[in-house]
Amino acid sequence: MKINFIALFVILLSLTQVWAGNDVKPSLNKGSLNDSIIVRFGNKTRMVIYGENKKELEKILKYDLNALLKDLKVRLDSTQQDTTLIVEEFSGNDYLKNKPDLGDDKNYVRIGGRGLRIKNGNKSVTIEQGTVTTSDDSDTNGSFERIGRAAKMYVPSWGSSPRKGFNVSLGLNSYGSNTPMMTGSPSTENAMPDLKPWGSRYISLGYVASTTVATGQKARLHLDFGIDFSWYNLMFQDNMKIVKSQDMAFFEPAKDDSGNLVYLKKSKFTVPYVNLSFMPTISFRKSFISHVSAGAYGGYRIGSYSKTIQEGSKDKKFNRTNFFVNDLRYGLGFELGIRRFPDLFVNYDLNNLYETNRGPAVKMLSFGIKLF
Repeated sequence: MKINFIALFVILLSLTQVWAGNDVKPSLNKGSLNDSIIVRFGNKTRMVIYGENKKELEKILKYDLNALLKDLKVRLDSTQQDTTLIVEEFSGNDYLKNKPDLGDDKNYVRIGGRGLRIKNGNKSVTIEQGTVTTSDDSDTNGSFERIGRAAKMYVPSWGSSPRKGFNVSLGLNSYGSNTPMMTGSPSTENAMPDLKPWGSRYISLGYVASTTVATGQKARLHLDFGIDFSWYNLMFQDNMKIVKSQDMAFFEPAKDDSGNLVYLKKSKFTVPYVNLSFMPTISFRKSFISHVSAGAYGGYRIGSYSKTIQEGSKDKKFNRTNFFVNDLRYGLGFELGIRRFPDLFVNYDLNNLYETNRGPAVKMLSFGIKLF
């Protein structure tokens, strides 16, 4: 009985193999072996490359299999688990031996192990090892500019003025001219006292808008329009302070209420303005001088005051009055841009600081650097 049961089991198993063989698709039978490549690696690893026909299999010769296998190893190494079923699909075009030339592509972004490259039309930017390189293929000379770590925080594009945007200027004040005013009988000179160089600071905060009116391969012309707030901070030497009488402003040694001479730790005169400027600017490409700007400005006084501090005291005395200072100021400005260095500026007032016959005939001169 047991023998009959075993014989019946063998017959059923044979019939099952026959039916399974009949259900196999022709594409996976003998024909598929002719259109497949099987590479064995040891006893447990094999690689199967299947193609619809021999012509399709011949296309494998166009691909760099070494590069594919190296990439596959990187993907396996990145797997956290010891035993993992990896099902991943990626484009085989990345492993073509002769890749299509992307030089004509107008826009792309490439990120690789060496850095980042962005291309937009004829312009490209490459970031590699902490250095930024910008290039413009439209330039017949193939020029480019390298911007290292020591570059300014903001580097404007070649198409805009280098002065465009928010600006902070810090400098020193001086006298462009200082003609004393003769007063009294007998006549005496009423002149502005000497300034403390490092205490007489000029500060300006503003914004510049720009439009480009002429372009070239090596230089461009921009029209810059600016608005800013600025301060004349004048620190006097020789224990002198500014005083306003009924009809003029003059300077005298500091005295107390009893008429006794006192020594001042600080004697300061501050005049703030709001200004408008018009500065045509020429910017240069691939030059030590980045730009040259020259134009005119005009401002309106929004206050003025003096401050004195006696020696050995912390009390500050303020006198908030106009001191017969002109409400308007106007003059000429000049700016020189140097690559990898703060820009330099000079402002010269064409009108006097004080009203006519109300104070010395003083024209102010300011110079310094633009922080950004």
